[in-house]
Amino acid sequence: MKSLAEFIREKRENIGLSTIGLANKTNIKLEVLEDIESGKELFLSVTQRQQLARVFKISPKELKEYERSYEFQEISDDVIDNIKAQILNHKTDLHCPICGELLVTRIAKMYDLEDNLVLQPKAHCTKCVFQIKD
Repeated sequence: MKSLAEFIREKRENIGLSTIGLANKTNIKLEVLEDIESGKELFLSVTQRQQLARVFKISPKELKEYERSYEFQEISDDVIDNIKAQILNHKTDLHCPICGELLVTRIAKMYDLEDNLVLQPKAHCTKCVFQIKD
């Protein structure tokens, strides 16, 4: 079965739209559509699903079939802290604690109120719902 990203990209291309064109027709932010088509977003909001279904001329239910089913699994703070530490140490071959797939990782550079640089580890899995945002 195709992923949500593959399905949406294929539908968009079949109707001859660019990602920008689809963003304009659906009123979904370009960045959100790019995240969906790249596989970063595995689920759609009800509004996004309806907007895309309208443009693709399909039912919202058909779109929902391509979204990931999920069950929330609690991951211990120790595991999360360990993954964060490894990201900050530039380890790149980290695996998802839920499904075992490789994680997509990055280090966000932010500044606090005193203008000090703060490095924030980020990660997400392309196969399940696991992500580290904060």
